[in-house]
Amino acid sequence: MGGPLGAYFPRALFDTPFDYEAFAAKDGLIGHAGIVVFDDTVDMLKQARFAMEFCAVESCGKCTPCRIGSTRGVEVLDRLANGIEPARQIEIVEDLCETMKFGSLCALGGFTPYPVMSALTHFPEDFRPQPVRQAAE
Repeated sequence: MGGPLGAYFPRALFDTPFDYEAFAAKDGLIGHAGIVVFDDTVDMLKQARFAMEFCAVESCGKCTPCRIGSTRGVEVLDRLANGIEPARQIEIVEDLCETMKFGSLCALGGFTPYPVMSALTHFPEDFRPQPVRQAAE
């Protein structure tokens, strides 16, 4: 909900009234009022990474939380996707999101944490290490 940097709401929150206060109470935002719907095959870790990458590409570079935080966010989410110290990576990305949300000078850096944190909160199964698949012989 809310465009490219809106929060990801699970089906259980679809009845949230479409107003600023109701969304804010559920750690979401209306933003551009865009609505994107994914089916249950979408990897929410990849969507969280997309948000960080989007911010890294679009950042004007004026403030450190957005410029550096989004770049480090991509790196941390890549380590998480590769199963490298998952609990530690989640801790780091949560800290980065907090810094970006409250330390960025504009909405780009301040809103990037919404899709990342909502994906972590509502779709935690996508952030667990996946078993390594054997190549077909």
